[in-house]
Amino acid sequence: MNTKNKKIEVKVYDYFTMRKIAFIWLPVFSIAAYISASLESIRFIAMFVIVGSVYGLILTQMKKKAVIVSFSDKEFSINNETVLLSQIENYYICLPLNELFMLRLEIDDKNKILYIGKEYREQIENYLENVPVKKNLYDVYLKYSHLLLPFIMLFICAIAIKLQYFIKYN
Repeated sequence: MNTKNKKIEVKVYDYFTMRKIAFIWLPVFSIAAYISASLESIRFIAMFVIVGSVYGLILTQMKKKAVIVSFSDKEFSINNETVLLSQIENYYICLPLNELFMLRLEIDDKNKILYIGKEYREQIENYLENVPVKKNLYDVYLKYSHLLLPFIMLFICAIAIKLQYFIKYN
């Protein structure tokens, strides 16, 4: 399949924007989990309804921040910012999520990290065939960084519940 002559447009999610949104919503999510956990008789139903609603709201906010990236023969553009393929020093692709793959591009010693639908992986690899692939230590962190936020949320909830029990029983 020759994709060099075609121009494709893909909806992508910027890693740093998604991480910023997640950390902005972290206090709201933690408070919702704390309130749900304190409702003793209907704790599990409240967790499902309240925390699930907040989580859905966070995902909706993230989906609104998607941008269109268009790949052409010798360049690609993100938010009307054009980058020549010759400017890309190296790239790395991995599949940390079920629906999206991660593309890390190193451009002028800066990393551009994008989550893209996995159905476009082969086409994008064809566009980047002349760019060297390089995996570094940062890529290992990026591959598992989406798991970091849930552990932070669980840790905050555990501290809040411990604090509640400490106040209640002392």
